[in-house]
Amino acid sequence: MNIQKVVFLNKKLNLRMAGLLRLPDNFNLSENYPAIVITGPMLSVKEQAQSVYAERLTNEGYVTLVFDGVYFGESEGMPRGQELPDVKESDIESAVDYLESLPYVDNNRIGGLGICGSGSYMSVAGVKEPRIKAVTAIVPAISDISNSPMMGFFKPEDEVKAAKQAYDKGESEIMYLNFMPRAFDEGAAYYYTSRGTNPRWSNQVVAWSQLELVKYNVTNIMKDMKKPYLVITGENAWSKPSSEEIFNVVPTNTKEMHVIKEASHFDMYDLAPFVTEAFEYITPFFKKNI
Repeated sequence: MNIQKVVFLNKKLNLRMAGLLRLPDNFNLSENYPAIVITGPMLSVKEQAQSVYAERLTNEGYVTLVFDGVYFGESEGMPRGQELPDVKESDIESAVDYLESLPYVDNNRIGGLGICGSGSYMSVAGVKEPRIKAVTAIVPAISDISNSPMMGFFKPEDEVKAAKQAYDKGESEIMYLNFMPRAFDEGAAYYYTSRGTNPRWSNQVVAWSQLELVKYNVTNIMKDMKKPYLVITGENAWSKPSSEEIFNVVPTNTKEMHVIKEASHFDMYDLAPFVTEAFEYITPFFKKNI
């Protein structure tokens, strides 16, 4: 496997993005390859869960691309740590732009895979981005955030709006939300250990991100999904209700959902027994649909 550091542009924001492009073994420049954009959990960087899935997909013959979203990791954008759905969608579009620029990528065979929060962002991209032909969502965690456990991370709306106004006027520092407290045992077992820690990852997100997140109703958008769609969740995943809600509203008969027994939400990020089982469904899904 050949792993290349790449840089491409989010054209909507005119900001550079850092990515990792993986090419399969025995890569032949004269051939055309299917490609998959892979995105990770909220606040994540490219070396985390998304690279676990990218490596497996590349080993199966796909060109894969993971990246740091704008405002995160090695990508540009200020202030750092803004988790904004519209920006996340533009990041995915920009990644597709980049793949289309590669002469060895078959532009008619581009798919998307997203994990956790970006399982939802990638699902929406499947509705809005015509160049993505099929989507897999791993433990998609956002359906309607206003009714989700993530509301526990948010501060009172009036307090956040006042903090943003003060920051915009130069009167105060940025207010942050703690999206992954150490008291959240299951998340801490991934992010604060060798499993998922990374020096460029932070659990801090700019507080006014919540003003956009709380309005992000993925369920309503997914009623317009027309493409092949695969959802994989865990039997014990805290996000399972959101995953089911998203899946149930998709009208197409080309949708599939699989529940991995005994798996929790974070198990699906990287743990071999559960990820390996997931690929028993991911592999035939992409083989059939892109």
